[in-house]
Amino acid sequence: MMPASTPKLDDLPLESKLDSSQLHKIATELDLVMIALVALTQVNQAEIKQIAQDLQLESIDLGWVNEWPLGQSISPQQLDIKQLRALVLIANSLAQAHQILVRRNINYWQQTVQYHQLPLQSPSLADYIGSFIKIYQDRRGGEASQSFEVLSDTALNLLIGLLFYGSANGHQRLWAALLQRSGSRVIPPSSI
Repeated sequence: MMPASTPKLDDLPLESKLDSSQLHKIATELDLVMIALVALTQVNQAEIKQIAQDLQLESIDLGWVNEWPLGQSISPQQLDIKQLRALVLIANSLAQAHQILVRRNINYWQQTVQYHQLPLQSPSLADYIGSFIKIYQDRRGGEASQSFEVLSDTALNLLIGLLFYGSANGHQRLWAALLQRSGSRVIPPSSI
């Protein structure tokens, strides 16, 4: 289901040109967001392509999407700011479409904390965390040296991010967060 006002690439301003290191940081962070979305929603490549088409992004070479989720993480040579911005719009659309699922899993997480349980004691969270770790390891290959605990914490923390990234201005929130984490100067969106 598309929002009343479809997000556009122009909603994602860029104050200055990003260097390859900043692009790589953005791509890495965005890859984690997409891993979380795929792990939570079990969305497949065809559905991601349909979202890109619904957002009128088919004119952009989305090679990264074409290999998703089975392809390896994006390499610095493949980085393109327009592609990254398009993926931000796709992530926002996915997060919006699955807000009930995001909220439900955050609620399960809060319950496990409240009752002093491990998140893995919630079947839904266990499935999400297990799927997140599998996709992460598949995409990172030999680079996947993070411990189970670190990856579990990353997966759970991304749930909170998905709550915000799926909001009405979530694409701008996600873009601003990615720019900030990359060390780039951020233009504060007036409507956030």
